[in-house]
Amino acid sequence: MTLIDLGELSAPSDPQPPRRRPRRGTPRWPVALMALAVLVVLTAAAPPAARVHATVPGGLATDLFLSEDHIFTVTPVRGVTDGSRELTAYARPRRATVTPQRLVPLWRMPVAPGIRFFRMEDTAAGVLLSLVPSQDLGRSSETILLDAATGQQRWRSAGFGTRDASGRVLLQTWAVQQSTTLRSVEVATGRELWSRTLPPSWVEHHQRDGVIDAIVVSTAAGDVEVLDARTGQLRDRLPAADSTGYQQSSVVDDLLLVVRNSRTITAYDLAGLVPRWQTTVPLADHVTRCGALLCARTNRGGTHVIDPVAGDVRWSTSEDGDLLRVTSTRALAQLGESGLVTLDAATGEVVTEYGSWETVASYEQELRLLGIHLLPEVGAVLARLDPAEAQPRRLDVLPGVVGDCQSRYDLIACRRQSGDFGLWQLPD
Repeated sequence: MTLIDLGELSAPSDPQPPRRRPRRGTPRWPVALMALAVLVVLTAAAPPAARVHATVPGGLATDLFLSEDHIFTVTPVRGVTDGSRELTAYARPRRATVTPQRLVPLWRMPVAPGIRFFRMEDTAAGVLLSLVPSQDLGRSSETILLDAATGQQRWRSAGFGTRDASGRVLLQTWAVQQSTTLRSVEVATGRELWSRTLPPSWVEHHQRDGVIDAIVVSTAAGDVEVLDARTGQLRDRLPAADSTGYQQSSVVDDLLLVVRNSRTITAYDLAGLVPRWQTTVPLADHVTRCGALLCARTNRGGTHVIDPVAGDVRWSTSEDGDLLRVTSTRALAQLGESGLVTLDAATGEVVTEYGSWETVASYEQELRLLGIHLLPEVGAVLARLDPAEAQPRRLDVLPGVVGDCQSRYDLIACRRQSGDFGLWQLPD
């Protein structure tokens, strides 16, 4: 399976939740009514309006990636059985047309067997690629800068790359039970700025105004270190409280959240590592962002929703669902057979059931959360999902779509019945 980097994920990433019976008396958007609305749109007498849309060649084994200026596909090489693939780059379509444009390749690049792509980004210096092997994650990871117009290599370096707005790339190499190496290099030249070797560690980044300003390193021994991203120097250190117990840390906004012994969560200010609050959550595994709140996942599949200011547990659920977006009053969640639902953010009670919608994967925490509803022989209804609204707000109809949708930079790409991809500019 190809791994697509989503940055700070806003699409569900947890295991599929258990099936759940729909509640009675809650409003739904009837599928029949929706299908009728779609057919009315498709058969309207008015001529179709011009829009930015295209088809991208590919097949069922093709993977597609979006960047700001390019569309990329990775496809198995025909007639070859050793796993070799080919990266193809296309220019992002920007011209509105009545019929879909067929994209023409800019350049192609061979991909060796055993490599899967993890991240592709456009920079002022060229296209930055991070390659990850299918086995032994991280040991042979590489980052490459390519000329955007020709695909020619400008520099190549070991390590998985994370770029920010500073013009630097942070490279990380790691392997199970082996040391971790962090290196900072210039995007334009690949010139090394600093390097640091650490014990086996998990690394997270803290960003401010689009620039990585701190690197949080959690070692296998239980220590947590905060490094200056510009120099690599140690800024603060939190010694392990119990080197024999389980410890896991994460960064959410300006908080460092440390889970110890699967029950105690302590929040520290990232600046200075001053303790802010502590709470006890049975079977806690790790803490993530849930919109305006925090979610402490348990090793049994449940979730505790926590106030990030005081550390109070607002409510808990034993269901293994996905909280997709949380505001101060409502939460949008994926819960089993009921599909998408809105919850009361204070109590966790179901307020509205949306029905069977699939969320659209996105690469970052975007302002819009999108969903599709598939209609056989028609395509997909595209809608904006917002916990503050009573129902999904319909935006568009995507003909021929069968799923596998992703969005980035105001584009949405979905697999079509023919096996290739459709690409559309998102409406305002």
